[in-house]
Amino acid sequence: MSNIKFYSAWYCPFAQRAWMGLVHKNIDHDYIEIDPYEKTPEWMEISRGTGQVPVIIDENQNITVPDSIRVLEYLDVQFPNETSIYPATNGAEANAKFWIDFQGSKIIPYLYRLLKAEAGSEAAENARFSLEQGLKTFTSNMDKDDPYFFGKDPGAVDIALAPFAQRIEILLPHYKGYTLPDIGPIWKRYHQWWNAMSAFKPLQETSTALPDYVERLVEFYLPYSTGGGQADVTEIK
Repeated sequence: MSNIKFYSAWYCPFAQRAWMGLVHKNIDHDYIEIDPYEKTPEWMEISRGTGQVPVIIDENQNITVPDSIRVLEYLDVQFPNETSIYPATNGAEANAKFWIDFQGSKIIPYLYRLLKAEAGSEAAENARFSLEQGLKTFTSNMDKDDPYFFGKDPGAVDIALAPFAQRIEILLPHYKGYTLPDIGPIWKRYHQWWNAMSAFKPLQETSTALPDYVERLVEFYLPYSTGGGQADVTEIK
């Protein structure tokens, strides 16, 4: 038994961020699958009233940490090793946090808006345009030579976006017949990044290495493709 309890839902990209952080830093943990939609008193207490995954409990420190980004930050501070998630200097760390926040306001909501919108509708076109603009701005600020956002090593910015980039690749072609552009230097750079991330072991271990993952993911997101599913994922953070 590990001293780290990790509460997750297999389909949740936010929880996957935290799971990737645990795997990347090689932190021993107990994975606990939970249905966050079941707002039982026990789950609400575990999740500190959020009712959402991910949540980690560090029994050594007697602390419970909800929220995917707070978990990544906690893991990097509490488990320092040669595999860092955040940059070492304050300025670089602040820059990383900016680009993670950028994902929440300029990329992720528009992935879900496009997935939920009726194909060919004005809402779908607006979501597509905003998604592409967000990804272009994000990509234009990547390192120019090495594959990951800040260079040769993956970090928090890469981990934070990877589960959502994966859903762009899997869900949008399947349900909306849409794929990202691949013409031009910005899009070539984005696909260089995605090729590196899709081969990133923590992403593979928390997704495609699982039995029937892609098929199960497509099935889970069917309600989203017809306008249902969670509403808050379309909100701009």
